[in-house]
Amino acid sequence: MEAVKAGTLTLDEKATAHLDGCLGCFACETACPSGVSFGIRMEEFLPRLAGGSATAWQRFSRRVATSDRLLDTGLRAARAIDTAGLGRLRRRVPGLGILPGRDRSLEGRELAPLERSHVHQPVYPRARVALLTGCVADRIAPTVNRDAIEVLQTNDVEVVEVPEQVCCGALAFHRGDTGEALSLARENVAVFSSLLAGRVDYVVTTAAGCGAMLRDYGRLLAADTDGGAAELVSRQVRDVCELLVELDFRRPELPAEGRRPVAYHDACHLLHACGIEDAPRAVCAAATGASPVDLGENAVCCGSAGSYNLEHPDIADELGRRKAELVAATGLETVAVANVGCQLQMARALALARVKAVVRHPVELLAEAYRSAASR
Repeated sequence: MEAVKAGTLTLDEKATAHLDGCLGCFACETACPSGVSFGIRMEEFLPRLAGGSATAWQRFSRRVATSDRLLDTGLRAARAIDTAGLGRLRRRVPGLGILPGRDRSLEGRELAPLERSHVHQPVYPRARVALLTGCVADRIAPTVNRDAIEVLQTNDVEVVEVPEQVCCGALAFHRGDTGEALSLARENVAVFSSLLAGRVDYVVTTAAGCGAMLRDYGRLLAADTDGGAAELVSRQVRDVCELLVELDFRRPELPAEGRRPVAYHDACHLLHACGIEDAPRAVCAAATGASPVDLGENAVCCGSAGSYNLEHPDIADELGRRKAELVAATGLETVAVANVGCQLQMARALALARVKAVVRHPVELLAEAYRSAASR
């Protein structure tokens, strides 16, 4: 990158392929003893990489990742193929194979509207939050946000609906469409900063990539006339597990026979970009009654990396296979990871490897534990 900027190297096909192959997982920043901000340096190259060098498949994948119509079509096709008994064959198809279909670990249950949730909003809330429902994430795995709402309300946190919110902009930013990403960021800043000025205390996220993007609003929009509003949003963003630990969440009462450990894998943007490592493990421990078992190689990306698994399926498949091998080696039935993209990637890898384990978000495990305790 320095050579290209200095004009001593041309951003030719070879150099473009090298930079385009970056996962954007920020593991290099965590490991770097000099504290090099590689992600920021990469930002100026993303628009250049997204130009004419993108393959037809990459351009199509980017459209699918941000199109409600194409995504819904893909979800319906995945479910139909799975119903026909061809699920494992479907899993081999790039793009289509990443969708949950009839996967039990991500299958959507009937969702109640926020105001009709069977766990009532607290009369005297400990905090008020706005939940970033996301766009792609909420359509693919709606139970994650539904369970997050239920868990927050169980812990006397009021969850405020924010229908005006839009996509956080992370997918557009990662594919090099900086203009669209910043436009979306400005819309969210206008909405959330207004709420933070009076009605809510935090903006809560359930997807690591979205959380990392919101935390970067202050820097990305610092030059705006109202850059202070963006900085306010960035300061008040909390991952759902992070907030639960801050509020000393209620531990469910679990029977002895229900205490089973789960494997835990760090989502790259939660670990490397946000620096959150202990909170999701604490939630898993409370939900299962046992400390989670590190999957191993947790600092290595699973291959999801936003839309990377759509644009670079071969590399993503290789990374996914390694994660499936690690899951199989634990002998555990459940893998917890706090990011929907990682859930999709790892669920596909497990299905292809015939490893009988499900992938869950930590708040899904906690919501299930609360329900189980309440039913006894």
